Amino acid sequence: MQLFAFGSNGSGQLGIGHLEDVSTPTKCVFPEEFKLSSPGTSPAGQDAIIRVVAGGNHTLILFRTGAVYATGSTENGRCGFPVADQSTPETGALQPDFRRVLVHLDGRYVDTFKAISATWEASFLVSTDDEVFVLGFGSRGELGLGKGRPETVSCPGRIPEFPPQGTQIVAISSGIGHTVVVLSNGDVYGWGGARKGQLGVAVSERKVLWTPEKVDGILFRATGAACGREFTIVVGSSKTGEFIVIGSDKWGVISGAPQTVIGHSVAASWNGIYVHQPDMSIKAWGRNDRGQLPLSNFPKPKQIAIGSEHAVALLDDQTIVAFGWGEHGNCGPETDAQGNVKERWSRISLAVEDVRAGSVAAGCATSWVITS
Repeated sequence: MQLFAFGSNGSGQLGIGHLEDVSTPTKCVFPEEFKLSSPGTSPAGQDAIIRVVAGGNHTLILFRTGAVYATGSTENGRCGFPVADQSTPETGALQPDFRRVLVHLDGRYVDTFKAISATWEASFLVSTDDEVFVLGFGSRGELGLGKGRPETVSCPGRIPEFPPQGTQIVAISSGIGHTVVVLSNGDVYGWGGARKGQLGVAVSERKVLWTPEKVDGILFRATGAACGREFTIVVGSSKTGEFIVIGSDKWGVISGAPQTVIGHSVAASWNGIYVHQPDMSIKAWGRNDRGQLPLSNFPKPKQIAIGSEHAVALLDDQTIVAFGWGEHGNCGPETDAQGNVKERWSRISLAVEDVRAGSVAAGCATSWVITS
């Protein structure tokens, strides 16, 4: 297995060893002691990458083993390793290759996690014991640590007394400035920016939630959620298609929604929602001025990943395609004058012999290919 990346890289967030944007998939750099296995040599795919999340200028990846690696801006401790240990005169607080994330708190080290997410300048790590560790910066409640805790530069934070006793964290998702967590009892909690109603109508007048609070108005048992820029979509049973979109209706993310949402996955860009339906087709709605939504004749993909304002898909024949806002090369080298792949999709070549794409991921103007 290998990891390739392309797109925005001014802070080293692609982890490819330098700070330049690239428009073709480029192999990511890991520490010498870390070895990604050859196909078929890892027991039960234990070294498989199961999630990639991106802040504005940093990236986290989660392996099936529970290990998390980070790259990009290390400001405010958002990547979980000391800036002084990793920075150089050339890069400053920018880390252009992947390093293992370690949380040192209360005299112990935590290095195994089950879920991750990222806001613009912060990272969230859910341990196997359901502790939520916080790294980075957030002046409007993004950290969930309470007033007076806008950053964790000298020491990671842990959200106290969360989740509620008797519950476990099923899923976590973050947008630019807010985060939601789905619990094992079907409740949804959130923190961060709340002014647009993205954390429930009842708290919108408060504008910011400094600590996790239960999201009101969800009348079904939640199973998953995704955060856009100023909205949240919460989904329930995949059989009945229950869902709700709360927050800003800009670009019609609420008024343009279908009656039900049934699919393998539900994802959100900054201003759109994408459902990978049971027949493998994509149902999407929201912003489309840069070609962010798939065309009506778009193939039924094996997998689709949604970034800030673009999408990357893996087709059945292992072809990788991308569309949407690709100004930084995250949709490949061929874009229009505005940096868009619009009214079409762009084929992405790995240009590496004997390597096949296994899955794809997308972040903030970044795109990722995980080989099988």
